[in-house]
Amino acid sequence: MNLPANDPASGPQSAAHAPSRAELAASLSSAPCQDLSSLPGTNGPPLVGHTLQFVLRTHDFVREMTARHGSVFRARVFGHPVLHVGDPDGVKTVLMDRDRNFSNRLGWQHAIGELFANGLMLRDFEEHRSHRRIMQTAFRAEAMRGYLDLMNPLIESGVKGWRPAATNGEPLRFYLSIKKLTLDLAAEVFLGVPLGPQADRINQAFSDSVAASIALVKREVPFLAYRRGMEGRRFLEQFFFDLIDSRRAGDGADMFTQFCQATTEDGERYSDREIVDHMIFLLMAAHDTTTSSATSLVWALAQNQDWQEKLREEARSLPSGPLGYDDRDRLKVMELAFKEALRLYPPVPFMGRRALEPCEIAGMEVPGNSAVSVVSLITHFREDIWSAPREFDPERFSTQRAEEKQHTHAYFPFGGGAHTCIGMHFAILQVKAFLLEFLRRYRVRLLPGHQEVMRPIPIPHPKKGLPVILETL
Repeated sequence: MNLPANDPASGPQSAAHAPSRAELAASLSSAPCQDLSSLPGTNGPPLVGHTLQFVLRTHDFVREMTARHGSVFRARVFGHPVLHVGDPDGVKTVLMDRDRNFSNRLGWQHAIGELFANGLMLRDFEEHRSHRRIMQTAFRAEAMRGYLDLMNPLIESGVKGWRPAATNGEPLRFYLSIKKLTLDLAAEVFLGVPLGPQADRINQAFSDSVAASIALVKREVPFLAYRRGMEGRRFLEQFFFDLIDSRRAGDGADMFTQFCQATTEDGERYSDREIVDHMIFLLMAAHDTTTSSATSLVWALAQNQDWQEKLREEARSLPSGPLGYDDRDRLKVMELAFKEALRLYPPVPFMGRRALEPCEIAGMEVPGNSAVSVVSLITHFREDIWSAPREFDPERFSTQRAEEKQHTHAYFPFGGGAHTCIGMHFAILQVKAFLLEFLRRYRVRLLPGHQEVMRPIPIPHPKKGLPVILETL
């Protein structure tokens, strides 16, 4: 189905009655995605298409399809034909969206439309702009400075409680440990209260909801992943609904209270449902993606001891004590290493969109109502941009080499355009504050003989929890 913005056959009045972008997107929400058989790629095996390979062997899927069809190809995933875009020019077209033709909501609705309903990432155009403006206040410099003051004591006490293997004979499962810590940090910053005994249940609810986004069966069948995800969603809804009345009447400076008391451009307050939807998505994004990013970097440092020592030396060059807000930009070596970890393991490796009307992407004519996915796992590994792209080499981001500047969209771990991650600077600040404390206190090594595998979807995570050996310095 394709609804043109202006049908010449309907006469001169048609332009005045052309549907808005939001109306056009709504009209396509239940329509099957456009067939893409005229474009390079394949539909894969009958019924399942490329879904199993996409979920279980993601890197192989991307490499094999790119080798056969180029950096823009179609593949059938989760029952839908999807145009996967890794060409930098094509990436720029989609992410910058100069013609306001790509719907974020429709691009994500199949994966997370119910699980994270109406979060900021599932809003489009003017509605997205309006809601983002309200939330943007939570990430201004003065707010970030306050967040760091709140986070530093929690980071110190949390990391201090991690016991080296020599103490108890057991390795630390880093992914699980950092996930608990980042949830505690997000709760303190965005909710203004510690989660207490409910923390484990909330963490599990988020984990189940995220995992359900790649469930093969998107129905609430007992004992299957999607059912667990939706049960997690309902638990989180009730958790936030129960707190709204007290926050509307309170005077807290946390994001939850501010959002409960915020007003729209028309002077109206947001509904309870809107607040809950935003808080579920915000808390997930604030701790799940940061957990992933910190884990990717620590895994890389455990494998590259020389770089670990470089970061430790830099950390020790700063004044003793926790990270000061004005010192955050002095951690230049740490920033290089963090950028490289995000290149290798981007937090959202597939960014869904739906082309509302016919358009051109990387020289290809794409029909309207087409599912599109921007794939950093293609662009971040292109040999015409990156030298030895599968190696961990933070120096590639140095001012002398600056490989990422060969194209404006060679590197986009936080997305781009209107939907650039709203918490990007918060995530970077959080990881720096954590690493400063962690590397001053411990040397981290891989568990001998352990072979870890990083699964890139839905959010990069180590298959076995990344067991590591910590040595006290």
